[in-house]
Amino acid sequence: MKKRLYARQITAICLLITAACDRTGAQIGGDPSEVISHDLGPFFPAETAMYDSMKAAIGTSSGDNWVRMMIAHHEGGAALSRVLLQEDPPPEIRALAMHTVRAQERAVRELEKLLRDGPIDVESALVFLRPIQKMHDATTGVFGPDVSRVWLRKMIEHHRGAIEMSNILLKQPGVPSDTASAVRMLRNEQAKEMKVLERAREGTES
Repeated sequence: MKKRLYARQITAICLLITAACDRTGAQIGGDPSEVISHDLGPFFPAETAMYDSMKAAIGTSSGDNWVRMMIAHHEGGAALSRVLLQEDPPPEIRALAMHTVRAQERAVRELEKLLRDGPIDVESALVFLRPIQKMHDATTGVFGPDVSRVWLRKMIEHHRGAIEMSNILLKQPGVPSDTASAVRMLRNEQAKEMKVLERAREGTES
């Protein structure tokens, strides 16, 4: 079972990269003379793992793609929050991070109930590439000396990305009713969480 799952993930990654390059003309790699000159920060490994998982989470349809990508998205959000907890944030930010871990893990358990089996459909996954990349650029581009403030800003963009992906899915045809209901519920929860995080961010900047 694990071997089949691993093979499915590798196949999905290869197919998605090929399809994305065909659509966008993007090339893998870059100029070896380019050197990253800034500290990537404590969140970078967890962010990288999350986006790799999201891009590889290809399912049987647009709805199943969303479910699998949101599972990877929420697991990543929990991982980012655990990174913050290791950095000894202030009590109020620690409480927010702990709440985020619990909320993201709870959402994963609910999303897992919506997973569907079948052959992967790479074409239906392509609609999510742009919002995933947009979210990637927004979150990984956040730096600063205050790790709590950085986490708040990253998580705001993290939730904003989930909302955008949810809006995209709801425009797709043939989304099962149980998946559509989960999308709307998750979108509302992400919007509420964003408001809480934005208030906390404003508090750290005042």
